[in-house]
Parts: sequence; structure tokens; C-alpha cells
Amino acid sequence: MKKYGFVLLSVVLLLGLLSACGGKGNNNNGAAMANKEKANNTPSTEVAAESKDPIELEMSVWGSDAQVALYDELAEEYKKLHPNVTVKTSVIPWADYQQKLAIMAATKTSPDIVWISERMIPQFMNGGQLLDISSVKEDTAYAFDDIIPSTLTAFEKGGKLYGIPFSTPPQVVFYNKKLFEANGLKSPMELYEEGNWTYDEMVKASEAISKPQEGVYGVKFIQSSSNWSDNLIPLIWAMGGEIFNEDTTQFAMNTPETAKAINLFKGLLDKKAHPSIGEQLTFDTGKLGMAFENVTRTSAYRDKVDFEWDIAPLPKGDHGVTVPIGFGGYSIFKDAEYPEEALEYLKFISNKENAAKVAQFFVPQRKSVLYSDEYLNKFPFPTVETMKVAAYDRLAEGKIRPSHPNWVKIDEQVTLNMDAILLGSTTTEQALKIMEDSINPLLK
Repeated sequence: MKKYGFVLLSVVLLLGLLSACGGKGNNNNGAAMANKEKANNTPSTEVAAESKDPIELEMSVWGSDAQVALYDELAEEYKKLHPNVTVKTSVIPWADYQQKLAIMAATKTSPDIVWISERMIPQFMNGGQLLDISSVKEDTAYAFDDIIPSTLTAFEKGGKLYGIPFSTPPQVVFYNKKLFEANGLKSPMELYEEGNWTYDEMVKASEAISKPQEGVYGVKFIQSSSNWSDNLIPLIWAMGGEIFNEDTTQFAMNTPETAKAINLFKGLLDKKAHPSIGEQLTFDTGKLGMAFENVTRTSAYRDKVDFEWDIAPLPKGDHGVTVPIGFGGYSIFKDAEYPEEALEYLKFISNKENAAKVAQFFVPQRKSVLYSDEYLNKFPFPTVETMKVAAYDRLAEGKIRPSHPNWVKIDEQVTLNMDAILLGSTTTEQALKIMEDSINPLLK
């Protein structure tokens, strides 16, 4: 039944997506074809000057309402410069994002411009579905050299470029000062400054803070098994584990180090120091002592949280600390109706001026923005010193989360077996062996 249900769901989803994208696909097909023919040979400014036909571009994101509102504002500003170009911002929930993009790409109904994360890039880049945008390097007005080189590596292949990053944030620990003080505990930052901020200390603090009968928990790593990779990877790395071997040809989680990391997490759940999987409890409720989240969440909590809080670096494990670097970028699908116009819009939203605007939500990709006094002193809290210690200075220890062209299937297998571990229907060691047997064939 599960199989038939999945097939039916896929068909319904596919039909829905085809229907949703039908309107855009019928828009000025003649102009679209003409622009595609010119895409590789004609300077974009010339195309823009020649084409006065109405053009509609679509950009997909997984962002918040405030982030969508900013992109809508940028689209309005762009329309003032290019009255015939309308840009629609579409939201696809993060949990469904990669799978929906894959279906849309396969049916040639994908948005023109997309937000894309590090885990999605190999699937679409290796599949030949992203547009080569190497021409941006030659655009002196765009100032490509201003972009931090290490943030571009995920988009580079065979000497070509397939995207521009807009966010490269490290993960940090958000902590509730009130709950730490109420329990007579040193804060994570105090422990860090003493050199004692470890996962052992994190577990002790979590157990001391938790009062599950009052709905208060010490820490939260993940919302559900399906986003295990977001926040369990730093714990796995800290304990000496890995997801893949170096050339991603072997599954590498079936080790005592990874088992220790997963068992630490399960212990927090069993002791009710971590909310139950699926419980919709967020840091801004004031009922979590700590939350492992991306540093960009500071923008969401800064105006929303009404209790004292701060951030700290990730704790150390048996093998030190490796900070996972989140990654968000802009790419254009190869089948975009208007590739030249899409590229012009991509350059517009990632130029210096607009990268500074987007930086209100994300750690910027441009040196001129990241190290500017305006950016560093934009917000009074967390302080510049704290942001440097907890986040910016940690970029040197950072590592982009692993991925693979078959990530969706790999993720499904890990999630399935993580559920079995957390439900107690199998041991961690047994589940890791099952994962290894099922995932290794996907890496060939």
C-alpha cells in the first residue's frame, strides 16, 4: 500500500506542478525562443535593449515572509529599470524543496532562478540542468572578484560556474540566559572562554535545565528525523564520524564514532532533555535552554524574543569541533525561458548594493559587505565581538555539509533508519549497518 500511495502522490504532485507552471510556460513563447537563441552569443544589455515584450521570470525560495518581502521589493526596483520584466517570487517549503525542483526540472517546468543549497548542487549540476554563468566573471561592473573565493567552490565544475552564493553562515548555539542563570549554570560562552565548552558540558546543562512537566527542555538539535543532516552532522563530526569517504564512493557512518554521536542524541531524547521528535517547540518560546541553529536566525530572534539570550560557538567533542557551513546560492535552470534576462536579474540581486540588503538576513558572500563597518555594526545585538567569536571567526574551521547527486535517496534511507533508532525498534549499530548496505549501491 505504501508503494501505491507513493506513486499516487507523485502523480498528483506532478499534475499539480504542471498545472501551476502552465501559465508561465505559455507566456510569449516566441520571445522566449528568440532569447534562447541569442543567449550564448549576444550581450545581455543588447537583448534587454531590443526586447520590449512582457517577460515574466520566476524565482523559487524556501525563505521566511520577511525574506520574500525583500525579494519582492528587489523585483519592484528591477522593474523600474526594466519595465517589461516582472519577477515573481515563489515559496516552496524547505522539506519539499529539492524533490519538487527535481520533478519540475524533469518536466521542464522549473523556475528560471532558484535558491539552491549545497546538498542540491551536485544533483542539478552533475545532471547538466544548471546554466553556465561563467560570463559574470568578465562583467567589470559586477565586481566578481569581490566574492569570497571559498564560497564559490561548490558552484565550480570543469572550469565553469553554475551559481553565485548569497549566504555562507556557520552554525552556532543559541542559549537562553534566564534558564542558565535560574539553574545556577555557567553559560555556553563562559564555558567556551574557559576552554571547557564540550558536548559533555552541554549534556549536563541540558539535563539540569529540563523540566518536561512544565514544557521546558535543555536543548534542541532537530525538529524531525527528516532534517537529521541539518544539525546532527556537527555532532557526528565532533565525535570523529563522517557521512561519506573522501571521494564520496562509500558510506562512512557505520562506525563507533557515529554510533556514539547518535546515541548521545538519543540519550537526550530518552531523558526528556530534548523535546520529542516532531514537537513544534522553537527557541523564541523561551522554553529551550539551547538551540543548535544557523547564525542567520539571529535576524529572526532579534526583534521577536522577549527574554535575554545570546549565541556561542559549537561545543567540542572527542575530535574537536568542525563547524558546518550552511550554503545558499542563486542558480538558473538551463531550460529557463529567458536565460539572458534571468542572468541579468541574478546579477542585480547579487551585486554589491543588493548583497548588502540581503545581508540583513544572511552572512554575505561579498568581502566588501562582510567586513564593512556598516554590516559589522548594523545591529547592537549580538555584539560584534560575540558574532566574531561565535560565527565569523569560526568560518576558518568550517566545512560545507556533504552531499551527493543521489542525496534525496540517501536522505530517505538515513531518515527511515533514524526513525527506527529513535523509536527503539532497532539499535543504532544495527541501523547503521542497514544504512550502509542500502546506501553504498547509491554511491556507485
